[in-house]
Amino acid sequence: MAVVHDELKQRIITANTRVNVSADVAAIASDPAYSAIGVQEGQSYTVRELLNAAMVKSADGATLALAEADGSNLEEFNLKMDQKAKEIGLKNYTIVNPVGLTNGDLKGLKLEQYANNAENAMTANDVALLARYLVQTYPDLLQVTAQKDADFYIAKDKTVKADNLNKMLPGEQYAVPGVKIDGLKTGTSAAAGPSFVSTGVYRGHRVITVVLHANGDGGDARFAATRQLYNQLKGMKTEQITLPRWLHRQWVANGTQRSVAIRPQQVSVWGDKDIKNYSLAVRLNRHGQNGKVLAPVRADEKIGELEVASHGVKTIDNEPLTYSLYSSEQVPLGNFWQRLWH
Repeated sequence: MAVVHDELKQRIITANTRVNVSADVAAIASDPAYSAIGVQEGQSYTVRELLNAAMVKSADGATLALAEADGSNLEEFNLKMDQKAKEIGLKNYTIVNPVGLTNGDLKGLKLEQYANNAENAMTANDVALLARYLVQTYPDLLQVTAQKDADFYIAKDKTVKADNLNKMLPGEQYAVPGVKIDGLKTGTSAAAGPSFVSTGVYRGHRVITVVLHANGDGGDARFAATRQLYNQLKGMKTEQITLPRWLHRQWVANGTQRSVAIRPQQVSVWGDKDIKNYSLAVRLNRHGQNGKVLAPVRADEKIGELEVASHGVKTIDNEPLTYSLYSSEQVPLGNFWQRLWH
């Protein structure tokens, strides 16, 4: 999905780009042994429709059709995925195709350079990094994954209604009290078994969990295991870090005033130990050579990030914890004399 969203962002394709379904894709989309929605050979579907089917229903045929949206063949799309994985910082992965099937399961789309039993592989750590990238870079994707069900146009006079495979959405069987889960993706493969990458908001924080090899209970074991992770998080200590006064405002260049108030002024850290020693740093999104925020600044605009580093805090990529910083007020662009003075 990261590659498809990059192509949307770069306008290589649009949400309304129509994709013709080949016979090879249709053969997979109509196979009841796979996660299928039934897209048909000769029909064309918009990228929006295919993305919906891929994320809500985990439809293999729709996902393969998306890979061909810009005219790429499967091998070319694999190269794009590998390049994107390196860009994100993934370390331990194998890419065979855009879906969770073995190479042999791809029928007419299988690639000769791989054995029939070859399939995608990725560590839980890399899955979490990929999920974080998607959520941070393309947050609108969560509007798709939060749907409890969706109607899919298949052909004239044929529409299929499908339930979201995520049983942890609000009101669903495995929903977690106090946590608003709105994504992200279920999956099943021979090597990883039933798996689930969830994301939700708990106490104002975006949380991502990864569960692999959750065998048993008809695939629902992955949701039960994920619920245990959220309950474990609830039991962790929360430590509040108050920002020093010198961080409550950031200097502004070329504005009607010299500084802008920022929020939050307090952040929370989850863990099982007290954080005794830590360092704070601010990284601004838009700044001049003097390190000041560039005017104009809108109220509630994200102006940068706060980094919290400590030996007592572990992160998935060994980087500092990061928190978004927003302006609490607006600072218009100053006139000539104000810009000269400030």
